[in-house]
Amino acid sequence: MLDLTMSQVLTDPLIRQMLRADGVKLGDFAMLLEKAAAERGHRFPSRSAPSNANHGPDAEVRAN
Repeated sequence: MLDLTMSQVLTDPLIRQMLRADGVKLGDFAMLLEKAAAERGHRFPSRSAPSNANHGPDAEVRAN
């Protein structure tokens, strides 16, 4: 089983669809992942999510 990178998780269409269905903003989910990783001793760059408008850490999840 392969682990996804944080960038892959944040751009995965199925994950984005589930976030949208649950009303979770992409930026909030990215912060949750970073916090969980920090608690486990992993570090990420300050902004590990893609930075364009549709996929940035503060973008809302939208249907494709």
